[in-house]
Amino acid sequence: MKDELKKINIEIENAEINLAELRRNALKLDFSIQNNIIESNSILNKGDVQNIRAKLEEKEQLFQKTEEFFNVGRWIYYFESKTVEWSDETYKIFEYPDDFQGSLMEFYMSCIDDETASRLLKISTILTGEGEDNVINQSITTPLGNKKLLSFSSSPIKNDAGEVIAVEGLVKDLSDKITGKNGLDKFFNLSHDLHCIVHKDRYFLKVSPSWSKLLGYTEKELLTQSYEEFIHPDDIVDTQTVVDVIYVEGSTLKFENRYIKKSGEVVYLNWNSQVDTETELIYCSARDVTESKLAKEKLLSDLSEKELLLREIHHRVKNNLQIISSLLSLQSKINGDEKHLSELYQDSQNRIQSMAAIHEMFYQSDEIDKIDFGLYMNKLIADLSRSFSSSNKVIDFNIVADPIYVNLDTAIPLGLLVNEVVTNSIKHGCDTKGNVKVFATLDVLKEGSLQLLIGDHGVNSLDDILNSDEEGLGILLINSLVDQIDGEIEQLNNFEGTVFKLIFKNRLNREI
Repeated sequence: MKDELKKINIEIENAEINLAELRRNALKLDFSIQNNIIESNSILNKGDVQNIRAKLEEKEQLFQKTEEFFNVGRWIYYFESKTVEWSDETYKIFEYPDDFQGSLMEFYMSCIDDETASRLLKISTILTGEGEDNVINQSITTPLGNKKLLSFSSSPIKNDAGEVIAVEGLVKDLSDKITGKNGLDKFFNLSHDLHCIVHKDRYFLKVSPSWSKLLGYTEKELLTQSYEEFIHPDDIVDTQTVVDVIYVEGSTLKFENRYIKKSGEVVYLNWNSQVDTETELIYCSARDVTESKLAKEKLLSDLSEKELLLREIHHRVKNNLQIISSLLSLQSKINGDEKHLSELYQDSQNRIQSMAAIHEMFYQSDEIDKIDFGLYMNKLIADLSRSFSSSNKVIDFNIVADPIYVNLDTAIPLGLLVNEVVTNSIKHGCDTKGNVKVFATLDVLKEGSLQLLIGDHGVNSLDDILNSDEEGLGILLINSLVDQIDGEIEQLNNFEGTVFKLIFKNRLNREI
């Protein structure tokens, strides 16, 4: 059955094209004869006219059958005579009475209802030939009292000079598609969702009562204005684009926009839309998501405020740590004659600065909950190098690390650990020339754990430092910090210098 209908549709389209061309030729010829401008060598003569009209009569019979089958009529409006012609099916659609007294145009005006009458100015642009092809919907009430919803299409007919001499088109009765004989009205009336049927001319053809309840407009107000009148001005262009895509692709689309109530209040609507390719009507279902939308926006706003607060906390902690570092520096100068105390102050300052640098990176990071530890190591080791640099010692360092992110709970103990190892290397890991070469690599292992290799290429390396009987504060800190990040550390003996391998799990990955 579908294949048969497709075949008939193709035949109708071909017949429409042929008929339109014949009508144009006939109109051009008639227009030329009436104005006495046919030249002696014109291709069209009186014989051509008779031939064209004979073909028109043949086509008319085919069109009458197809019009009856598809409930589609034809019409044509002549500018010069200001008269209208309807096909038989158009008369049937309008339920034209045989005893009507008056012109066809007068009958048409008597049928249109208030919804269509309010749009007569727009409709008149079709009958004046402005623009090219047009599609517009109209509501009529026939002499029998039947309310019908019609779709009018139009195309201008031009003469050889490019002047519009007539307008022709089709009229489709969409009433059955809109009013619904299978419970569509009941579905529309009882559903809490916002259901509507939309025409290609951007007018509502049918709306459920929920629309009036939500927006505060009457059904008549909703049907007599383009739906663009109710859309938030900032969303109109995007909505137009979505509708155009629906028509071009014939697809189902989901989108969101804002409508403005009669009271001026803005509501957010979430849409599901599907086009019927046969009638080119869009069937839509919308839902008011204002409450959830505003709740989401408030949540995002709260999160943004908390993020700003957290950044401010990191900033203040970093400033406070720097103040403590400055106090230690002042105290160191007071006790400058005691070398042991000065070194203790210096080590404490470096530890505090390593923590301050972490807090600084957190409040400057795009993602407030994590930092790139490779970048942090570069900054930390560079700061330590400058802190210990002197005219008789060159400190060189090389960091190799992919972008690996860690959270605050991992960054601070890991940063302190790096500080202790690098500080020890700078103090004791000199080569034969008295210079220091520090290196660090950070990699992700197959099982997802992280591996940090860090150390120096010094010549005064001691074996098994981590288990030495004479543990200094630095070694105690390293072992304690390894426990904090649930890691394992060992000193490697197959390297020149003092090198440590640390393996630990990234807590950030476990949180995700």
